[in-house]
Amino acid sequence: MGKFLILSVADHEEHILNKIMEALADEPELDHIALPLSDDTLPFPELEIRLKEQAVFCRGQLVTLTHHEFAVLAYLARHPGWVFSARQIYEAVWAADGEHCGTAVASIISQIRRKLTPDTPKGGYIRTVLGSGYKFNSSPF
Repeated sequence: MGKFLILSVADHEEHILNKIMEALADEPELDHIALPLSDDTLPFPELEIRLKEQAVFCRGQLVTLTHHEFAVLAYLARHPGWVFSARQIYEAVWAADGEHCGTAVASIISQIRRKLTPDTPKGGYIRTVLGSGYKFNSSPF
């Protein structure tokens, strides 16, 4: 059976990750999956999410989001097309048990939609999946 390596480094230790990835790239028989080393910005059509700055630009204009609005948007945008339940979103963003999240997530999603794509009837970047939850759609229009 093969071995798995999962590695997490802090931002200030990224040079260590770069060295490891360079060494792994020279091994032709080694299967590896790597995320891009620079994931500071999530670019989408007419939307740019700058993670380190906690800034969102829609159609070139800065969009002011609350802490929770930004966190929910970034959480969903990191996994385009994946469906997350309200409970999963609540637990990831609020770092608390999502059993009684009530309308907190629905309210935040509504505010994000209103701020990013107020004239888009289908929900824009965040779509509701009936009976399941929400997903980020990288093609909102």
